[in-house]
Amino acid sequence: MAYPDSWLNELLSKNDIVTVVSSYIELKPKGRRLWGLCPVHGEKTASFSVSPERQLYYCFGCHIGGSVIQFIMDVEHLTFPEAVEFLANRAGIAMPEEANDAAMQRERARRERLAEACKLAARFYMETLLGDEGASGRAYLKKRGITSESVKRFGIGYAPSGWESLKNYLTEKGFSPEELVEAGLLVKNEQSGRTYDAYRGRVIFPIVAANGRVVGFGARVLNNEDKPKYINTGDTLLYNKRNNLYGLNLQKSGKLPDLVMVEGYTDVIGLCEAGVTNAVASLGTALTQQQARLLKRYVSTVYIAYDGDAAGQNATIRGLDILSAEGLIVRVIVFPNEQDPDEFVRQNGKDAFDRLKENALSLNAFKLEAMARSYALEREDERERYAAEACRFIASLSPLEQERYYQQLSFKTGYSLETLKAQGESARPMRQPQPAGPRREWARKAQTRAAPREDERSRAESALLFHMMQSRDAAALVSKEGLEQQFLDEGFRKFAEGLAQAYARGETPNVPLLIAGLDKAGAERVSAAVRDEAACEEPEKAVRDCLCRIEQCDLAQQIEAMKKRLTEPAVSPEQRAELLREMQNLNLRMRGLR
Repeated sequence: MAYPDSWLNELLSKNDIVTVVSSYIELKPKGRRLWGLCPVHGEKTASFSVSPERQLYYCFGCHIGGSVIQFIMDVEHLTFPEAVEFLANRAGIAMPEEANDAAMQRERARRERLAEACKLAARFYMETLLGDEGASGRAYLKKRGITSESVKRFGIGYAPSGWESLKNYLTEKGFSPEELVEAGLLVKNEQSGRTYDAYRGRVIFPIVAANGRVVGFGARVLNNEDKPKYINTGDTLLYNKRNNLYGLNLQKSGKLPDLVMVEGYTDVIGLCEAGVTNAVASLGTALTQQQARLLKRYVSTVYIAYDGDAAGQNATIRGLDILSAEGLIVRVIVFPNEQDPDEFVRQNGKDAFDRLKENALSLNAFKLEAMARSYALEREDERERYAAEACRFIASLSPLEQERYYQQLSFKTGYSLETLKAQGESARPMRQPQPAGPRREWARKAQTRAAPREDERSRAESALLFHMMQSRDAAALVSKEGLEQQFLDEGFRKFAEGLAQAYARGETPNVPLLIAGLDKAGAERVSAAVRDEAACEEPEKAVRDCLCRIEQCDLAQQIEAMKKRLTEPAVSPEQRAELLREMQNLNLRMRGLR
């Protein structure tokens, strides 16, 4: 999404990066930078730095970097537009009208309108819960053990039993029935055209997006007679259950080791009251790929803690495959006696939950356990059938996993390791929808990434960019040679073009603004390239050296390509002779550059 440069510059100027970062971590001066413990990857020695002069940040540990916008993206787990809006709200700046065309302006206005209606509805429900009409709601919450602190923390409310209580309240605030239907707050009878409250006589759980906005509601009936237990907001302009997770808005810490995925609102609340504050719920739907990708923005490890009944266990298996396919490390917490997380933690406490978590099963171990539940293992024929099915499954795993699970299977069934391995050898391997090893390895190391690998050419590009930022004349030298030829990295090239254009206008480049306009990966690479503070005494000479190194790298690449071509059997004698002549010329040019 494009924003006017003038507006974006105002946004950056009113959100000083030192002030913003200091609201998350403590910064201490050292040299020309400020240093602190990285809020994203967690550390004991400060490697996170902020340059007040350049209004940029860079972590030498996990290699994130950029402007204040990218910082908010990192710590608040927001997209670029969401981070821009976050900072605009922080600075009290109205979003720009000219940022989009007329249709997008209208959609934004509609979103703002619906968001305001949901915010007021949540307030209305909470006030109702605390008033005379909320007595039955309060009694239900007390019976469930939900405290007043949780009511406040999660914004829990109560919808009165009247058909038009919320409708009357919000129409008095200026909202039309059509807007309230669009927000999911009213229901319209298509035959009569009448509109009425979507939720009546139910406890209300507001659903809050990661950006802090109320986007939908879950409504719990007080008794289970002849009514669905829960009614949830359907898809609206603001809300899609496949793209949201209940409780995710409370996960603001960048140092989360993992998240616990549960099924329901009360599971999140019950765990939180017990001290387990990193639980989220999947909003009454089977776990989706979109939710898995949302989780991956926060952590690399997810514990599934679904209900212990058969439905919960089946949902667990589906969720395991979805999470694993997205490169997340997955563990399963198994509750005894078919209990749900809320019930278990209220009876047994956080320490007992932590012990279950420590003994959580891996993806494949849980699948084997789930497989065993389909058989009566006390019967010999059933035990044999289970062993055969389990061997087919284990045979599809890696050798190390096979060794571990054959041993467990031997203990469970009584068959020898040799017998089970022989059975596995003869079985047809089952195809497993699990990611390749490198992807799982990436997920494991996601929060402590290594520095991007650089070859000689990319190091020269990085140095070239740094010298261009130091000197107008140096930038002119690079522009003369052609930016597209010198910068293969798209982010580098876009940043270099911005520098050159600013110099051409006789301006000092606005580095934070240029970096703010890059995608996340590009901003990190450019921030790494310009992280050094010491200016070069002869930037023009340094630029010529960089250009020479880049040309050498390009020539070497061409020579290697020709050598490879010479080994191809289809090359004719005439083509071979021409290739050798070209290689000789390239080698002469290479020697002339040394």
